[in-house]
Amino acid sequence: MASINVHVSDQLLAELQAKAAAAGKTVDELAEEALRKGLEEQSWQDLLTYGREQGRASGHTVEDVPEIVKEWRREQRAR
Repeated sequence: MASINVHVSDQLLAELQAKAAAAGKTVDELAEEALRKGLEEQSWQDLLTYGREQGRASGHTVEDVPEIVKEWRREQRAR
């Protein structure tokens, strides 16, 4: 496993230490979980942004979506 140094405020370190102790984990374990969750959340936000941009570029509105989905499903069943 790779190792990095991260500088955090004294307040954040104290919070990490308290939460880690309460969860029966090390600060490193808790920090890794938090980083992983943050990266996953950022990936979702990136995907949502991409979807919104593609939706705007398509010219379709939210009201068009149910019919587009129905048509796509019909096409899939016809395969």
